[in-house]
Amino acid sequence: MIIWEKFRKNIIDNKLVVSGDKILLAVSGGADSITMADLFFRLKKILNIELIIVNFNHNLRKESVKEAKIVENLAKKYNIKFILKDLQTKHFANKQNVSIETAGRQLRYTNLEQIAKENKCNKIATAHNMNDNAETVLMWLIRGTGSEGLSGIPVVRKINNKISIIRPLLVISRDLIDQYVKHQSLKFCTDKSNFTCDYTRNKIRLNIIPKLQQLNPLVIEHIFNLSSIITGENDYFKSKINAFISKHITIQKNKIDINLLAFSRCEEILKYRILKEILPDKKRAIHINNIINWIIDKKSKQYILSKFWIAVKTKEKIIFKQVL
Repeated sequence: MIIWEKFRKNIIDNKLVVSGDKILLAVSGGADSITMADLFFRLKKILNIELIIVNFNHNLRKESVKEAKIVENLAKKYNIKFILKDLQTKHFANKQNVSIETAGRQLRYTNLEQIAKENKCNKIATAHNMNDNAETVLMWLIRGTGSEGLSGIPVVRKINNKISIIRPLLVISRDLIDQYVKHQSLKFCTDKSNFTCDYTRNKIRLNIIPKLQQLNPLVIEHIFNLSSIITGENDYFKSKINAFISKHITIQKNKIDINLLAFSRCEEILKYRILKEILPDKKRAIHINNIINWIIDKKSKQYILSKFWIAVKTKEKIIFKQVL
């Protein structure tokens, strides 16, 4: 099927999986993650990899018990180790004073990393797809973002030197996933909370994207292509920024020194990105542009970045200093 070929190509092109990998699969019980588990099981037949499946019960819905059972039965069918983890999401949200959505995400990733460490997994696979990426890009666009938000969900993200998060379904649309579970007769659960407008992401999924698809049915693919282009450009600028930092900037705990002459010779876009990378505080576009204008202004020698940091200019340096 098309989805299998796209899955394999993404893994090969981005080197997501290699022989000897031990991969923790985050499987919620929805069509996306069930599809991912099934595709990994097929991959395991042709590649020397080890798989573990984990399911999280956020203790928010009664259906979670049923979903966990479906995932557990799938793991038994594949003869793959299954882990069920209870998360006290509401308690965590209240304690941290964050939304339920944010609390759930933080708890999932913290526990995924911990479980991966405990089971000596070097990869964590999540089932984010092309539609998820489009929703993320639009969400950041609405909130206000730079190129980081437009780059969408990364295909690979390193947690540390030993563990990476991979997203092998990111090149696959939700329509293809729905076709796959139907064709393969895979059991899955539908989270009813996905069809309420309680969360920003759901509002985008249910209200905005369908209207965009009326204008252009290929909008999901076009947003993904934009994200891929922006990601490539960000990687290019990242290499330029790192080279400049290593040569012309000294970063200490309470002080950052920038070679003024070298910085002044940079293109405007590079100046912006360098400051965004190194600034200890106030990284919004308006603050960064104000600092660039202050650097050009020969009269002003001091800039108050925040109540914790100030910047001063000498003939040779721009110095950011922490206010003690």
